[in-house]
Amino acid sequence: MNPTVDPADPAVPSSDPARSFPIPANSTPPADPALAPQPRNPMIPAQPGDPFAATAARAEPVAAVLHSAAIPAAAPTVEKLPELTEAEADAAEAADEPGRPGRRRRRGSSMRRQTSTAIAVLGWLGVSFLVLHRYLPDVGGLGSLLETWLPWLALPILVLLAAAGIVHTRRALIATLAAALVWTALYGPSLLPRGSSAPAKLHIFSEDVNGITAEAKASSTAALAENADVVALEDLYAGVAQSSAVSALNAGYKYHVTEYGFGLWSRYPISAVSPVSVGTTDGDSSVSLGVQSAKMAAAATGTPLIGALKATLTVPDGKPLTVFLVHLPQPVLGNSGFAKARDAAFTGFVTMLKADTSPRLAVIGVLNVAATDRQFSQLTKGLGLRSAQQAAGSGFGFTWPAEFPIVRLDDVLTRGLQPLRSSVLPSIAGGQAHLPIEVDLNY
Repeated sequence: MNPTVDPADPAVPSSDPARSFPIPANSTPPADPALAPQPRNPMIPAQPGDPFAATAARAEPVAAVLHSAAIPAAAPTVEKLPELTEAEADAAEAADEPGRPGRRRRRGSSMRRQTSTAIAVLGWLGVSFLVLHRYLPDVGGLGSLLETWLPWLALPILVLLAAAGIVHTRRALIATLAAALVWTALYGPSLLPRGSSAPAKLHIFSEDVNGITAEAKASSTAALAENADVVALEDLYAGVAQSSAVSALNAGYKYHVTEYGFGLWSRYPISAVSPVSVGTTDGDSSVSLGVQSAKMAAAATGTPLIGALKATLTVPDGKPLTVFLVHLPQPVLGNSGFAKARDAAFTGFVTMLKADTSPRLAVIGVLNVAATDRQFSQLTKGLGLRSAQQAAGSGFGFTWPAEFPIVRLDDVLTRGLQPLRSSVLPSIAGGQAHLPIEVDLNY
């Protein structure tokens, strides 16, 4: 049985095309559906006469405004690279990884690290040498040579300190500051004024006149001007000693003696004068006293080397004062190393001093050994002698060379006497090798 269908029922589809879609009441359906406007494809440009062209043109700006209002544009961002450790920077430089700092920046950073490392290494080497130099083996006299220039180590330390400040890394600054502090602790006190203003009982003047007549004459004039009680001249060869260069000294001092290249003038009686042999020459060119006198040194093997003159002075209190005028060989570089002849003579001189038990003793003249040299401690720590410059001087008291002194080779060392003042006098003659020194002592 077939159901009856009401064609007027709106729920029933109609075969009539006009009734296939509901039509709003306020609209008039087109006469032909094929003629109805179709939605425009945005990918197809609008054609002339297209009914959607005007509508789309008006709609697109509105859509753009709505889109910009709904989704704000994101602000451009700059990616910040993380800080790199030194190891990561080195690895990035080696691999040239993308996203790392530029090659030029990495190269500059690498150079800065290398410079910092070099400064730190040099700083710690300076600290080690300042503290441990006496434990270094003195192979070929190298240790003695290096120790001679210890006070001048301040200059490279200052340069390293300035470089560390420029590089500005912790390791460089720590190393250079440590070196500066160690140097200051060891040698800074030498730069401070020392001594006493008490009146002196014994005023000593000494100079190496280098066998030059004009210099001996200038030294005579200076010694008299300083009103010295004792005048000691070294390298006073026979020809100079017998000339008029020292006639003023001979006239000004009642007691005097000139032997073996030494000259001693005193206000007090001189007795028991004797030469002191400090070894033998070996014909090596490293033995150099700057002399031509056969009494001082000879080229023949086995000839005694007279390195000092011993005398006894009777000072006003009646107690004897033993004086050694000394001139040891120059520290030069020879076939057997640096200062070997000097060291041999120095050892012989120290051995002789150990045998002398005089309660009052003064060593005056040219030791040719810097106070910072390990050999020098044989006189101070070994024999109990005191350097007048170290005890009562100001600064390092450099005496050689006279044109630009860089090391102290001349000194006065005492036992049983009190150093009050020690100073280096300015150059007094052209061409002189050593600057004169003067020392005030008390007893």
